[in-house]
Amino acid sequence: GSFSSQDEQKRVVDPIVLCTCAQESLSIVMSITNKCLLPDPSGRPSIEDVLWNLQYAAQVQATADGDQRSEDASSI
Repeated sequence: GSFSSQDEQKRVVDPIVLCTCAQESLSIVMSITNKCLLPDPSGRPSIEDVLWNLQYAAQVQATADGDQRSEDASSI
């Protein structure tokens, strides 16, 4: 099955990750994971593509974390 739905994400993703990870970042990781699991090897991404997507997801997460910290600081 695919991990694109939020129900599927809840089923396969660690609950701590679900509550600490930005949805956009998680969606990027789940999307590349789906591609890695394709039955036809020719449809699967290269390791470079996987790495690029994981780095992009990490940047999205870092931006989300930074935004969250600045919101927390402004509410003090």
